[in-house]
Amino acid sequence: MPAKAVQPPPAVALLGGWDHMRTNTTLMASTALAFALGLCAAPQANAQEQEKKGALAKTGRLAPANAAQDQPATMLDVITISATMIKTAVIESMAAISAIDQEELDRIQPDTAADIFRTTPGVAASMNGDDPATAINIRGLEQYGRVVVTLDGARQDYWRVGHGSGSFYVEPDLIKEATVIRGPVSNAYGSGGIGGVVSFETKDAGDFLKPEERWALSEKLGYEDNGDGFTTSTTGAYRFSDDADIIGNLIYRDRDSYTDGNGDIVPWTGERMTSGYMKTTLRPADGHELKLGAILQRYNDQITGSSGSISPTLSRYDTNTTNQTYTAAYTWKPDDNALIDFSANAYHNRTRAEQTQVWPTSAIGNFRYYDVATTGFNVKNSSRFDAWEMAHTLTYGLDYYYLEASSEAAHFGAGEQQGYGGFLQWQGDYENWLQLIAAMRYDGYQLDGETKTVPPEKASMSGDRWSPRLTVGVTPLEGFQIYGTYSEGYRAPGLQDVYRGGGAHGSGDAYLPNLLLQPETAKNWEAGINVKYDDVLTAGDRLRAKLNVFHTDVEDYIEVDLRTGIPRTAINIGDARLKGVEAEMVYDYGWGFVNLAGALIDAKIVSGVYSGQALNNTPLDRFSATVGFRMLEDQLTVGAQYLSIGKITRTSRTNPNAVPVVNDGFDLVNVFANWRINDHAKLDFAVDNVFDTAYTDPQSAWSTSAATEQGKGRTFKLALTGRIGG
Repeated sequence: MPAKAVQPPPAVALLGGWDHMRTNTTLMASTALAFALGLCAAPQANAQEQEKKGALAKTGRLAPANAAQDQPATMLDVITISATMIKTAVIESMAAISAIDQEELDRIQPDTAADIFRTTPGVAASMNGDDPATAINIRGLEQYGRVVVTLDGARQDYWRVGHGSGSFYVEPDLIKEATVIRGPVSNAYGSGGIGGVVSFETKDAGDFLKPEERWALSEKLGYEDNGDGFTTSTTGAYRFSDDADIIGNLIYRDRDSYTDGNGDIVPWTGERMTSGYMKTTLRPADGHELKLGAILQRYNDQITGSSGSISPTLSRYDTNTTNQTYTAAYTWKPDDNALIDFSANAYHNRTRAEQTQVWPTSAIGNFRYYDVATTGFNVKNSSRFDAWEMAHTLTYGLDYYYLEASSEAAHFGAGEQQGYGGFLQWQGDYENWLQLIAAMRYDGYQLDGETKTVPPEKASMSGDRWSPRLTVGVTPLEGFQIYGTYSEGYRAPGLQDVYRGGGAHGSGDAYLPNLLLQPETAKNWEAGINVKYDDVLTAGDRLRAKLNVFHTDVEDYIEVDLRTGIPRTAINIGDARLKGVEAEMVYDYGWGFVNLAGALIDAKIVSGVYSGQALNNTPLDRFSATVGFRMLEDQLTVGAQYLSIGKITRTSRTNPNAVPVVNDGFDLVNVFANWRINDHAKLDFAVDNVFDTAYTDPQSAWSTSAATEQGKGRTFKLALTGRIGG
């Protein structure tokens, strides 16, 4: 790999045109600042520690400065978005929902967005080693449009052709919380998403500032030995008054190519990333709140035409990718009117990847780009009232997005896509034992592009559908809830499905439009159990568990027909069936905790020429166990994590009659330690892949003829965070 160009510290990178300049002074200054912020106020720590002990009781986490006495003790207690678009505790939601909170993020120190979901049941998040983008698979459904990904409410709709299709860019150090809603039960969140929704949220100033503080500043310095990677993250916040505050963050990440479990360098896996965000919150009157945010991410790396391939003529590109997200969120919830709980969100996201070819020599200097921009809004309101001996919540809303895509060489479907819809949902609660939810969603879409005729002609297609949902929940015993759900979802064909031009599996005009493509529809049956008990084995302990089984039929599944020669086209290859069981459990007993999660899922094509084949090369049978212990008056947490990834059966789309290839699964062990030194300093340590296991995630598009494995070998991580405020 060519020598990496030097990069500036975050502030210079963001404000100085992303010039490639980095010096040792940056790292030395960051180190000094982290230590200084953390240790200069050490004499004040003891008194402040006493004030926080109440909030930290039973949780053992480095609580936000404004944490309340009743702070949730487990990830399943986290209050987050739900399938009903009403915030609720994960454990109380009658749907398959998982949340990854700040404590878990600190524990695993994720390098990529894929790392965030490694213990989330039913979710397989992956990336190619030579591409910082992440792809999400939920229960077997993946790629653009089947899983809706949002960042502070803004859709992340980027994709590119071939390997990596359906990818998005999110820097994990930006995130305070990630939530996953699995299955078409999430259809209230907008068009598409028959697989589910992944929602990322960044911090507000209120999450960072203590109640008595007007300002605060923190510096985080991280290092990992595998790839010699450095990360700096600087956060500052200021509270103008109780009605106005602002927070900003700058992150810089730099790492070389890493080694796999065999000790071999995995080529082209180095990267540089600079990102930052700013968010301000205004409260102009009681019950009114307005949040304005801007997030900017910039990635510099090298990608290949076939990740990991050893072909001497393999195409390789120097890539600069910019992701911009702008959001405005308004809420109105008066204390004296239960009929108003209103929110309106507007957003714009644009991802542009510029790629300059650097190999082979005959093609050096060739340029191409991918540019996808989505602009949209959504509004909703919840009205609450009591009648007929029941508590009623009526939620209703509208949403719309406009997507525009282009590419230098028409490598994906250039054109315009519009999605729009609305929903009406009723929830009724009778006493403490019965809960009912009935909802109806309307979706419509329109695609505009060009045919590949000579000369090209304008072409459009459109459609719409109503999708229902019905959920019944019963609580026969306090702390034990059973629920059942029927829901439907609707996914319109995307621009890439319909208007794709060239790219992988061919070049030039390798693909023809298919204006007869039918939308995908999902019909889902689901049943689940929620368990929530305190003081089970010892005073103060907490047991939380979620178990759900599902059966989903997807009609008219869309995929490119690879049986034919050039040109190819996307078709409705048949129907798919997804079925399985997912479970997660947390037992927290004060001085320690045990987190278990797992899924057994079967996702197959059940009709058409590919009948009987797996839906994709994603290992869906997964299990994880995390054990932790707290000591030194809950200031130090140490533990270990075990991950087991099931085997995968690879089938051929080019030759449906070929004998399938079965790849073994793999097991990983990680350890971690989190030490809250005082109120101003925190030290995090982790070792990923302790036993240096050599593996390749089958979900990635890693070449089967690669000279190395794709997965990272043993990796030591260290992060020091210092903080001051006043």
